[in-house]
Amino acid sequence: MKNINLKFEGENTLITILKFSLPSSFGSIIGMLCVLTDRYFIGQVAGRGGMAAVALVFPYAMIINSFNFLFSGIAINIGVKLGENKTEDAQEILTCGFLWIIITGFFLSFFLWIFNDSLLSLLGASKTNFSFAKEYTKFLIPISIFQMFLGQSSLIRGVGDSVSAMGINIATGVINIILDYIFIIKLNMGLKGASLATFIATFLTGLYVVFYFYKSPVITYSKKYLHLNLNILKDIFKIGSPRFYNQLLQSALITSTNRQAGFYGGDIATAAIGIISITRSIINTSLQGFNQGTAAIISYSFGSHNLKRIKEVLKIQLFTVIGISSSLVFLILVHADFVVKFFIKNDPILVKFTVHAMRLNLCLMIFTAIFLACNNFFQAIKRNKIATNFFFIRILLLNIPLVYILPLFLKENGVWLAFPISDTIVCFLMGILTYKEYKKFI
Repeated sequence: MKNINLKFEGENTLITILKFSLPSSFGSIIGMLCVLTDRYFIGQVAGRGGMAAVALVFPYAMIINSFNFLFSGIAINIGVKLGENKTEDAQEILTCGFLWIIITGFFLSFFLWIFNDSLLSLLGASKTNFSFAKEYTKFLIPISIFQMFLGQSSLIRGVGDSVSAMGINIATGVINIILDYIFIIKLNMGLKGASLATFIATFLTGLYVVFYFYKSPVITYSKKYLHLNLNILKDIFKIGSPRFYNQLLQSALITSTNRQAGFYGGDIATAAIGIISITRSIINTSLQGFNQGTAAIISYSFGSHNLKRIKEVLKIQLFTVIGISSSLVFLILVHADFVVKFFIKNDPILVKFTVHAMRLNLCLMIFTAIFLACNNFFQAIKRNKIATNFFFIRILLLNIPLVYILPLFLKENGVWLAFPISDTIVCFLMGILTYKEYKKFI
C-alpha cells in the first residue's frame, strides 16, 4: 500500500498527472487508429454505402460501450477504497464486479442478436444500406463481454500501472489494423471483415485484462468473494450510471440525427454522418485518455482526503483540455477537405456535402470537451447525481429537441447545428457548478 501511495501522492501534481495521463492518452490515440483504419478501408472498398452503414450501426457500438461505462464504477470504487487503505473491500469489488460483467455481457449480446433486424430498421436503415449494416453487425454483437473487460484497463491504471493500461490499448489497435488489412484488402471480406477484426482484437486484449488481476501486486481476485452481491453492483452502477445514461442517450441522439439527416438529405447525409462521427471521436479520444488519467488521481485523492491535490489536478485538467481541443478543432476545420477525402475517394459530391456539414457540426467542440472534463470530475468525486442530470439536460432537453426543431427552419443545416448549440449551453451551466465545487476545496 505504501508503494501505491507513492505513485499517487509521492511527487508534485504535474508530474503525477503526466505519469498517469500520457500513457493513457497515447493508448487511447492508438486505439482510435483501429477505428480510423476500419473507416478508411470501408470507405475505400464499400464507398458511400459502407459509410452510411457505419453511421447506422454506430449506435450499436455506443449501446455496448454504455455498459462498458456502467462498469467503470469498478475502477472508481476500488480507487477510493485503496485510498482509504481498505484492500479487502477493493478485492471484493473486483471479484464480484467482474462476475457481473460476464452475466451482463451475455444477456446484452443475446438481446442484440435476437432483435438485430428490428433494431436496424428502427435506426433508419434503408433498402440500399440494410444489407451493409447487417453484415457489419455480424461480429460486432458478440463483442459485448470482451469490450466490457477491455474497458477495465482503466482499473489497471487506477492501481498505478499506467504503462500496462497503455500497452493494452496499443495492442488492440495494432491487432485490429493488421487484421483489417488481411480481412478487408487481402481476403475481400468487406464490412464483415472489419467487424471480425474488431472482435478478435477485443477478444484477445479483453482476456488479457481478466488475467492481469491474477498476478497484480496491488489487488487480485478472491474465491470468498465469488458471489453476486447486489449491494456492490448497486455501488458500481451509482458511479458508472452517468456515463451509461450518456451513452444510451447519445445512441438515441445519433438515431434521431441519422433519421432526420436521411429525411432532409437522403443517403448522402447518412454517409456524411459516418465521416463526421469518426472525426468527432478523434477529438474526444485525444482527451479521453487524459481525463481517465486525472480521474484515477482525483478518485484516489478523494478517498485519502487530499483536497489540495484534487484542486490542483482539476485546474491543470481544464487548461489542458481547452488548449488541446481548440487546437484540434481549428486544424480539422481548416483542413476539412483533406479529412473527408481520406475516407472517401471518387465521390466529389459527398466530399463537398460532408465538408460543409462537418464545419457546422464541429465548430464549437471546445465546449463539448470542457463539459466532459467537468463531468468527469464530478464522477471521480462520487457526485454522480450531478453528472447524470447534466447528461439528461444535454441530450433529452436540448440536443434531441433541437434536431427536430431547427430543421423546420434550416433544413439539413439545422441537423448539423443542433449538436454545437446544445453542448455550448450545457457547458456554461456545468462550468458554473464546477467553479462552485472548486471553491470548496480550500
